[in-house]
Amino acid sequence: MVTNGGEQVDKQFRVKLIVRRAAALASVGWLKQSWHIFMQAPLSWVLMFITLGALALFSQVNPLTAVIGILLNPFLTAGVYKSVVAVQQKQAITYTDLFKPLQETGCRAVFVRIAALNMLASIPLTSLAVMLLEQHQAEQPLSAGLVLLFVAGYILAWMIFAYAVAIAYFLRERSLVAIMQASFIACWRNITPLVVFGLLSLLLIMLTMPTMFIGLLLVVPLLNIAFFLSFNEFFALQVKPTDEAVLEV
Repeated sequence: MVTNGGEQVDKQFRVKLIVRRAAALASVGWLKQSWHIFMQAPLSWVLMFITLGALALFSQVNPLTAVIGILLNPFLTAGVYKSVVAVQQKQAITYTDLFKPLQETGCRAVFVRIAALNMLASIPLTSLAVMLLEQHQAEQPLSAGLVLLFVAGYILAWMIFAYAVAIAYFLRERSLVAIMQASFIACWRNITPLVVFGLLSLLLIMLTMPTMFIGLLLVVPLLNIAFFLSFNEFFALQVKPTDEAVLEV
């Protein structure tokens, strides 16, 4: 379990999540590794992300499909991450590996809670986005306060949920508070490599413009695989007889 300032939350298993600091240009290495992983099964990766894209479009149909999409997202994200690990372990993967976490009962409850909390966090952000859109459509100057609030809220939500699925699935953490805190700490301590990764991601996406964005079929899997590799670099798991559950190194 995660603690803050040495304050204990749960001593039962005395597990420490180790949050490590990566080099500023670590994202270059993630992208190189991502390319190697992608080339082990390119068709499977493309099909996986076509499915995720179709799910995202399906989620936009109405509120019911939005709920279904949000609930499925953690499971399919875990399927992608599990496939990355399988390739790293020199195992063959197939498209259907994307759906395997749906069959795993151990992670089901925490994934549903993560999805529900993500849904709640999206409500105020959606409201702010609608207000800003209405101002734009009315040709009114955008409120600087609303823009700042939206950007700050979006960044905070992203940091809280960025590694939530990976922490729950691979580090077996079940406390939402612990998951959110660990994800936030990892992002905060590694803000520089993540910003560099974001800039490189933007550059790669822009390079697909001459292909009418068809190149996204390659770029999107690469970026998602690389992002999971950042989790590998930021986190380690150790068991030691101390009170602290999270160390920052």
